[in-house]
Amino acid sequence: MGLILTGVCSMRISRRLILGMLSVVAISGGVSTVFGGYLLRQRLGQEAENRVRQDLNTAREFYNQRLSAMEAALAYTALGERFSEAVATKDVSYLSARLDDVREKAQLDVLCVTDAAGVVIHRAHMPSRAGDSLQDDRLVRLILEGRDAVCGTVLIPVEVLEKEGTSLAERARIRVVPTPKAMPSNVSELDRGMMLCAAVALRSPDGALVGILRAGVLVNGNYALVDQVRNTVFRDERYHNELVGTATIFQNDVRISTNVQREDGTRAVGTRISAEVYDHVLRQGKTWAGPAWVVNDWYISAYEPIYDIDRKPVGMLYVGVLARRFRAVTLRTLSVFAAVTLGGLLLAVGVGWRLANSFSRPIDKLASASAALGRGEFPQSLPVESEDEIGSLTRTFNVMAQSVRERDELLKERTRVQLARSERLASTGRLAAGVAHEINNPLTAVLTFAHMLLRKAPGDSQERQDVETIIEATMRCREIVRGLLDFSRQGEPKKELSDLNSVIREALNLTQNQALLGQIEIVEQLEQDLPHLVIDPDQVQQVAVNVIVNAIDAMSEGGRLTIRTRSLTEEGKQWADFEVSDTGCGIPEENLERVFDPFFTTKPTGQGTGLGLAIAYGIVTQQGGQISISSKVGQGTSVTVRLPVTSEEQPSEAEGQDTGGG
Repeated sequence: MGLILTGVCSMRISRRLILGMLSVVAISGGVSTVFGGYLLRQRLGQEAENRVRQDLNTAREFYNQRLSAMEAALAYTALGERFSEAVATKDVSYLSARLDDVREKAQLDVLCVTDAAGVVIHRAHMPSRAGDSLQDDRLVRLILEGRDAVCGTVLIPVEVLEKEGTSLAERARIRVVPTPKAMPSNVSELDRGMMLCAAVALRSPDGALVGILRAGVLVNGNYALVDQVRNTVFRDERYHNELVGTATIFQNDVRISTNVQREDGTRAVGTRISAEVYDHVLRQGKTWAGPAWVVNDWYISAYEPIYDIDRKPVGMLYVGVLARRFRAVTLRTLSVFAAVTLGGLLLAVGVGWRLANSFSRPIDKLASASAALGRGEFPQSLPVESEDEIGSLTRTFNVMAQSVRERDELLKERTRVQLARSERLASTGRLAAGVAHEINNPLTAVLTFAHMLLRKAPGDSQERQDVETIIEATMRCREIVRGLLDFSRQGEPKKELSDLNSVIREALNLTQNQALLGQIEIVEQLEQDLPHLVIDPDQVQQVAVNVIVNAIDAMSEGGRLTIRTRSLTEEGKQWADFEVSDTGCGIPEENLERVFDPFFTTKPTGQGTGLGLAIAYGIVTQQGGQISISSKVGQGTSVTVRLPVTSEEQPSEAEGQDTGGG
């Protein structure tokens, strides 16, 4: 009877334990599934929004890059004195050939050159039309008011576009299509075109304005930019034969360039944005990120305003990912949660049965050893006292304890390696900062021209695959140097009151290791009471680094590098100089006049781009300064940079004017 009662009690304990474990697993699994599904949906939604925000940043980068590339093409064209001389003398035959080449390579819709009064000398896209005035053009007015270069987005009336070409006017006249959820509107056709424009001043050697070079690309009906964003960011990814990712450029609330498709598969040009997004982005000037109705489906979307040169919102930039794809991922994940819960219930039956049949000393030892392991202690292996389930559990615990011990040691070792790697990366970052700008500029050129080659390459050719490989490698390189470009970005100088000696010392810090490796002695002769300057310290530092690196390269067998600063007054104007002298090989006299030309270098092939002094010349000129060079073969070279001394009150006034001008 006692044995029977013992068996009955054992069965009851087993049942209660199994039912209890099943209840716990069922409740926890059910709650986890419900709340996990909710949290998963929220998390996936946040991840989707974060992704489209990042994709929108990429699209904005492509948009700005197109403007920068256009401005760079114009600036490069205007560099040579021969071009400015041809404008001054109105040599149309020279200008025609030069501008045709620039227009073809830069893929411009509009390219013309005017005289100093804004009167057109030659139109590359319409050679037969000249003599009209562009003084009413916003970019031309800014150049006439004193700017050297300007680029941005401009809305141009159709009647003005007709003067630039009938085809451009026809592209701008996009029929507005009635769209669900859009704001009520009586507009049936656009009467303006959105154009990416750039203009640069053409100056004579003495700095006088002799003309203006102006270019533009009409966005209306031009799908190159949005397709580039889609192909780069989403790589033509599809869900149920639908494009997952899309990109669009809006003029006001009308799609003028898009790869969003209608149900018939055509581009949804002329359709409009929903009223909710219109109010948020164009009226309030905010970025939108979240679900939005796009033509005929829901997308996880991101929008941001596009501003014209006067900082007025004239359109929107959009990227979006099909929302149905994320909903499918959520459903699949919830199904996995449910399967895991069911598996947990089945596992609970087995574990409960085993636990119900053994409450003995091995369990106590396992519990004690587990507690020790939880405290971070690593006990000795437990003896296996039986070959049943308890013995198996004991062996499993021993293996687990050994694995935890090994993983703990491996984690410590990895931590030490990671710390050492972080130190190396930090050192590498400091060393690389001095040359990051020169790396990024050629990468941008490689990327721009690679895309040009990609458009021309046949669809399935080896040439196209090679160009795509170049683009992928270049994009990876750009991401590597992006974080190193803060101190060397091109653009409008960010002037502030700065100590020139401090700027020079920072430049020496960036290059001192290279000098030490070359067995070069550095001599500092810095004037102590040097007046403060209103300059962009990062750009001036870049100039100093370029000049110092050139000096180091000129002393391949060692030598002495001297850098000195001083203040002086000439013709009633106060200046501050810094001079970098070396005892290197020197530069032949016939090459001295060419050292500031882009792509001219005296270094062996593969050891220099020829852009260092050209960039330095541009920065110093933009800062209102002067740069000169003197050299004797076999004795060395001296480079002098002269910067104007400005009062402390002037920069704040200038900054206020810049801010007010947008």
